This record gives sequence, structure tokens and C-alpha cells, in this order.
Amino acid sequence: MAAGDDLKARTWMAWGDTLAGLCIANAGVTLPHGIGMAMGGLYPHVAHGEALASVYPAVIRYSWEAAPAKFAAAGRIFDGALAGLDDAAAAEKLGAVIEAFLKNIGLRIGLDDLDIPEADLRALAQASLVLPDYKNHPRVADRDEIHAILRESYKTGESEDRK
Repeated sequence: MAAGDDLKARTWMAWGDTLAGLCIANAGVTLPHGIGMAMGGLYPHVAHGEALASVYPAVIRYSWEAAPAKFAAAGRIFDGALAGLDDAAAAEKLGAVIEAFLKNIGLRIGLDDLDIPEADLRALAQASLVLPDYKNHPRVADRDEIHAILRESYKTGESEDRK
């Protein structure tokens, strides 16, 4: 399947992508997508999925306390071992669970891996506020909070292993 020759898996992924698009069209997106769209606008070489992968763990750590039941539910989907924990404990672990998932699929990347200059992080944080997506997030971030998320997302610890 990793080679991409599993037509059934590819068909289901395409269907999942279609359903996600319908959801986004009807409900909108949240903070990581706003950051990702700003990143793609300023750095066209960065794919949206890469942008999301680079910031999602930090966004989750910033956000989970605003909606612990929802973050816990997501955590339990990715890691059944979280089923025995209360919502707050499961939600708090979601950032690490997503990091492990991203590492497993080869997408645990930092902004440095995407060739985004560290000196540009404040401008990127400001650009992340242009579209209203961040206002749909369970915890609405301001420019300084987005800048902190970007700083946390700059180096993953995996970055040096890639070079």
C-alpha cells in the first residue's frame, strides 16, 4: 500500500477526501488551516498538507483545554489506549499521539524543514489572521499566540535527522 498500487485503498482515500471537502465547504476550517493557507501564500513551495503537519501538534497543545471532550474523542480514534482515560487526560495526550502518527507516516516536520526563515515567523503569524478560519477554532488565538505556536513548530527534533 505504501507504494500506491492498492486501488481499493486509493479509492477510499479519494472518497474520504471528497467527504472532507464537503465538510469544509459547509462548516469551514480552524486555526491550523488558516496558518497553512497563509504559509502556502507566502511560501508557494509548501504543500498544504505539509503546512498542517508542521503545526498540528503545537496547535493541539495550545487548544485542547478549550474542548477536552472533542480532543479526547480524536485522541481515542488514533490511540485506543486512551479509552480508559478521562477526557482531560486523553485530550492532553493528543498532541503526542499526533506527533507519533506523523512520524510513522514520514510527515513529522518542522517549519525549518520547509525552508521557512525563522526571521519570518512574526509575519507568518500576522498573515494567519487574514482569513477568518482562526475564529472557528475552539480557542481563538491572537498574533502572539500564533507566533508561539510557530516557534514551537520550527524545529521538531526530527529535523536534524533529515539533513
